[in-house]
Amino acid sequence: METTSTLPNFLGLHDSDFQFIERYRVLLEAETGALAHDFYDYLLSHPVTAAVFRDFSHARLDALIQKQAEHISGLLASHLNKSWRESMRKLGALHHRLGIEPSWLAGAYILYWRHWQKVLQDQVPEADRNALRDALFRLLIGDLMVQLDGYARASRETDADRLALFDVLLGVLAVPQGAESPRPEALLQQICEALPRKSASVRLAGYVVSGAMGDVLTLECMAGLPLPALQLPKTAGDPCWEALECGQTVIQSVEDPRAPEWIKDLHNRVEEIGIFPFGAEDLRGAILIGAREKGYFHRVGSDYFHAFAHLGEMVLLLRNQSLRDPMTSLPNRTFFHDRLENARVQTLRNERLLGVALLDLDGFKQVNDRLGHAAGDQLLLAVVQRLQGYLRAGDTLARMGGDEFGLILPGLNSVEDLETLCNRLLATIREPLDIQGEAISVSGSIGVTLYPLDDNDSRTLIQHADMALYAAKDAGRDRWHLHTLALNEAVQAEVEMRAMLEQALNDKRLILHYQPIVSSTGEIMSVEALIRLQHPEQGLLSPAVFLSALDHPHLARPVGRFVLETALRQGAIWQEAGLPLRISVNISTRHLLDARFLDDLREAMAKYPDMPPNQLEIEITESAPLSDMAGAQVLLAACHRMGVRVALDDFGTGNASLTYLQQLHAQSIKIDQSFVRDMINDPKDLAIVAAVITASRMLGLDVIAEGVETAEHAALLTKMGCSHLQGYYFSKPLPPEAIHAWSTRFRPILQVGDVSTFMAILPPILEGHTLRVQMFLRALRHENPFPAHILEEDAGDYCHLGRWLRGDGARIFGQALDFDGLLTRHERMHQFARAAKSLLDVGDTEGAIHQGCLLDLENRMLLSELLGMTGKIQDEYPMTAGRPL
Repeated sequence: METTSTLPNFLGLHDSDFQFIERYRVLLEAETGALAHDFYDYLLSHPVTAAVFRDFSHARLDALIQKQAEHISGLLASHLNKSWRESMRKLGALHHRLGIEPSWLAGAYILYWRHWQKVLQDQVPEADRNALRDALFRLLIGDLMVQLDGYARASRETDADRLALFDVLLGVLAVPQGAESPRPEALLQQICEALPRKSASVRLAGYVVSGAMGDVLTLECMAGLPLPALQLPKTAGDPCWEALECGQTVIQSVEDPRAPEWIKDLHNRVEEIGIFPFGAEDLRGAILIGAREKGYFHRVGSDYFHAFAHLGEMVLLLRNQSLRDPMTSLPNRTFFHDRLENARVQTLRNERLLGVALLDLDGFKQVNDRLGHAAGDQLLLAVVQRLQGYLRAGDTLARMGGDEFGLILPGLNSVEDLETLCNRLLATIREPLDIQGEAISVSGSIGVTLYPLDDNDSRTLIQHADMALYAAKDAGRDRWHLHTLALNEAVQAEVEMRAMLEQALNDKRLILHYQPIVSSTGEIMSVEALIRLQHPEQGLLSPAVFLSALDHPHLARPVGRFVLETALRQGAIWQEAGLPLRISVNISTRHLLDARFLDDLREAMAKYPDMPPNQLEIEITESAPLSDMAGAQVLLAACHRMGVRVALDDFGTGNASLTYLQQLHAQSIKIDQSFVRDMINDPKDLAIVAAVITASRMLGLDVIAEGVETAEHAALLTKMGCSHLQGYYFSKPLPPEAIHAWSTRFRPILQVGDVSTFMAILPPILEGHTLRVQMFLRALRHENPFPAHILEEDAGDYCHLGRWLRGDGARIFGQALDFDGLLTRHERMHQFARAAKSLLDVGDTEGAIHQGCLLDLENRMLLSELLGMTGKIQDEYPMTAGRPL
């Protein structure tokens, strides 16, 4: 075979491919011994090849197995060079002399492929998987080609038909591949075209493959005589299905009265059809060979056609790999689309309803973030197993990606059938699961549409199911929702809203207004930037009109970048004019969690270096940390390092508020106006506002009450210790040019309050602080563990007293001459603590206890000075709120 002198190039194998194989060669060689044993187990399990080794001793077989292992290693290192090709030709000639037919050679290579596929799937990074699979596939084909070449040179076959078949097999394998990844499916079409062209006895050749539902055979490719679009439903007596069911070759005469009509239609053109099956489970197929004369297959034998079938199986294995989710083995999104198309056809034929559904797990991400990806995978597999237990025969469950699944539910008689099935699936998801020894509970949301009531193509049906899924989530989750025309109209309104926002962004018709935020002492502290849309016909629109579009995947980042840059530019203008206002900007969940957010923030700040970083505050809502708590923590910590402040917006409106306080690095909390608005009349709202104010002050956080609309609200919030106020009582959102004039007119009005309001939180803080000091001193004597937030370098910022000193303490006593001394003593206490722990760690208990005594003395002096300072405050402490103008 002349072309093998340049075989690697001929196959499209380049140095980069061999380097790729070399990089993973140790991994691929790890189990060569086991693979060699499997290889000979394969040969010994079939009578034809087993007969060759009947008289071999165990020692000789062991030597052959060792040679096979060396062949595997040698192949990976060979680069298909000249010496390797010559040795493989000799091996092919030996196979011919031993009576091992080409089909057994081709079949044995499937063992290599299956073994390497498992290694690829389990141990090779996804980024390298396709390229390595490409190189290994070409390498296998090249090795098989050279062995077949040697087989051909040794063969003295005189039968023209057998030589023609052999030439087809060799020629198809030798078709060079282009620079792009090869399409193994193309091999099947090449086989079909070559057989009738090179063999005068073959009139047609084709491959049929089982359809997506596994119960229909569809013509994949065909050459020679034309056949109509062939679709063979699973029918008793059909020779194709008979061959697949029994796994044996079937030779069907065209003149047999029991032959199906599609075979009888070949009368006078074909005398017999050979059907050679391959594959397993729901992805199976067969190669069909139409012979001109009777007895053809008996005369030339079936082995060559089995080789063609084995090639079909290799293609099918590749296809199966691309159509299934590797972790769950469920059909993937592509396979789901194929099955849905087939199910639509069957539904019209059966006059039933077809449910098309998307199912999403509620709470999966929190489990994944808290327990890790291994636990998340375990949860997914457990849920899949449960769902499969409740699905009916003929239903399809597919993994669409992440924790989203697709469902195809054929044969429904009514909506009631669908309701029963969906409720059953939701109930089984709801049951607790044992994940890593912990009882984990999640729920599911299902969106579903019914075909042909929803008479659309497959892609649109999936879109409608997706709409219904989001409706189920918006309604509270743990439920199912059926797509309706009204839902379609709502989605259309969303589309129009997004288009309006995008056009306004492009036309520079988005603007920012600013609402002042004042302190309880009457100072103008900051403003909140609020987006507006200037509509050419409807005038100035508030964000309520286009709120949901602000977090759309295509708009969240562009709008966020606009807000950041516009607010910083305005802040720099005010700084230059002598009006140093902090600006709070709202950042959408999607933009915050975008990998490019920090770059966007740095880029905007770099354009306005005169705007101090601590004069910018980003406001985030509850959905961002709930979507990705770990990611939100990293991002907000990075913002803190840059000097940018963080505020938790709409605090108290959801179920993650306490989690926020524990885990997120924020400087401010904004109490949602829904609580502030009715707090005077609703004792529950008043209790919630009081609790948030108290907790925030104990944590050293600024508290901003939104929605302050009356003097009574302002007075009550001030007396409760709320440090900052915002609302229409002070000012509506103003265009930037109006802020300076408003600030000059603003006048604080004196409100008299009880100093005990400000000092009420100090006693429990001091009590906790004292207990922690005592615990630390006992820990030095090994009587209890060390308390938290004592030894870290920044512990002084996060311990009980440290938070109060940074927050309320600084606000109340920050101007006092002795306050800096309190801060110094507090830091010195932590230094004594770290020194004591270091001495204890090296075994110097006496020295550690001495440092503990110094810490205790420092603490007594700090408390004495602090209590003395609080005693100097007048019985009535002046507190003010602003007078609106």
